[in-house]
Amino acid sequence: MVIRPDIVYDAFQSVWEEQAKVIFLSPQGKTLTQKKIIDLSKEKHLILICGHYEGIDERVIEEIQPEEISIGDYVLTGGELPAMVLIDSVSRYVEGVLAEGSVEEESFSKNYLEYPQYTRPEIFRGRKVPEVLLSGHHENIRKWREEQALKRTKKKRPDLLK
Repeated sequence: MVIRPDIVYDAFQSVWEEQAKVIFLSPQGKTLTQKKIIDLSKEKHLILICGHYEGIDERVIEEIQPEEISIGDYVLTGGELPAMVLIDSVSRYVEGVLAEGSVEEESFSKNYLEYPQYTRPEIFRGRKVPEVLLSGHHENIRKWREEQALKRTKKKRPDLLK
C-alpha cells in the first residue's frame, strides 16, 4: 500500500508556510541525533510527513523535497511512531517545556551518558545510596557525577568517546 501523492501534497499545502522545515520520517533518512534534535528545536515551524506500510508515492517526495530523517536502522509499519519520537525529543529543547537547565547533564548532552540516579529509600535490598550524594557537598557531588558519567560511557557506549 502506497499513499497517493495528491492526498499527501494537499495535506502538506494546507499547513505549509515559507519558513517551515519539512521532514519526511523514513528509514532511508539520516539518523536522528542529539545535535539534530537541538537544531530542529530552533525551527519556528516543523512539518512532519509520515508514510505507512510501503510509504508515499515518490513523486510527492520529489515535489516537496523534504529532509529525510530516520530514528534507527529498522523498519516500522509507519512514520507515526518516529514522528512522535522526534516531537518528544525536540519539544524538550523548546523554551518553557522543561525547567531551565534540566537538559544540560542528560545522556548525549556532553557526548557521554548520564550518571546514575538515586532516590529514597536510602537503603534498598542492602544497596545504599552513595555517601557522596548524601553529603550535601555540591562540588564533591558534581565531581562524582562527572566521574560516574565517564565510567558509565566507557562501559556501555565507548563509541561516544571517539
